[in-house]
Amino acid sequence: MNKKTDSKKIEMMGIRLDNYTVRESLLRLDTYLGNTILNIIETVTMKQLILSVEMPVIKNCLNQADLCVIGECEILSETENDAIQRMREVRNWDFLHELLKRMSYGRKRVFLLAMTDEELHQIQKMFLEKVPQFEAAGSYAVESCVGDMDTIVNEINGETPDIVISALDSPMEEEFILSHKDKIGTSVWYGIGVSYYKNQGKIQVGNTLKKLALRGRLRHSVSKYRQNENKDRI
Repeated sequence: MNKKTDSKKIEMMGIRLDNYTVRESLLRLDTYLGNTILNIIETVTMKQLILSVEMPVIKNCLNQADLCVIGECEILSETENDAIQRMREVRNWDFLHELLKRMSYGRKRVFLLAMTDEELHQIQKMFLEKVPQFEAAGSYAVESCVGDMDTIVNEINGETPDIVISALDSPMEEEFILSHKDKIGTSVWYGIGVSYYKNQGKIQVGNTLKKLALRGRLRHSVSKYRQNENKDRI
């Protein structure tokens, strides 16, 4: 396991993760919203960490992000950063829900992006349950795209959002943002992935077993990564 540290930065398999509290992350969000360039926030899951070994685009995207939000408690446990407050914040998706409140109360324009219309519907429903005042300025499902990915960029820019909340799956999320970040006209891109959608409501059935399996695969990936690192040093 990684050596325990009080640092706000955690490195895992060559990827730098941010272990900020929700309050600290929200202060960074406020700064990003005032910028004229795109700032990238990405939620990091066990699946992404595992896939990053064979898909460099995931690692590249996460290391270029301005803020990497830890998305699963198992990551905190594996890095021995499992303070009670942080575990609770991650488990309850507190950063996302506080962000939604700020966007709603501040009348910021939010654009939602997902893989399907059904996912968009479910995500908006979940957001409204947490923040009844929430209203998306625009939304788009990738399944509706009949041309190239620039169509998605045009849909986003046409709504002039303050923030894009993306529920795309990996590695599509990372490939899209790296290829099109210079074309996207917004201050903040926040990738929540499909994990939020899949870890809520009825879809949560069997989630514990899946997470246990992923945690085992993550341990194996971390061990293999360290072995390769040691070989390179010899």
